[in-house]
Amino acid sequence: MDATQKRTIEGAAFVIAIVLFVFFFGRQAWTWATWNEAKNTIDFGIVKFSTRPPFPNDLRSVLLGLIVPIAIAAAGRVIGQGGAQRTGSGGA
Repeated sequence: MDATQKRTIEGAAFVIAIVLFVFFFGRQAWTWATWNEAKNTIDFGIVKFSTRPPFPNDLRSVLLGLIVPIAIAAAGRVIGQGGAQRTGSGGA
């Protein structure tokens, strides 16, 4: 495999990782982080009822939104750097 093919695979892996992160974790985390307490809370003085969305900590969000994208990006990086020439004394 030549360098152009390796860079293409590396780029595709990064794009897939970004798409997975955005769809499975990023959107839910953004909704959670930008929630407006003044608009989305019913306050009766003693009791407050909040409609804050839950933080994306379910298995699907964490696995497909964090762990798999990191693994895919790392694999793409390894493939992209696979043929790099090493310089140095080699431990001598």
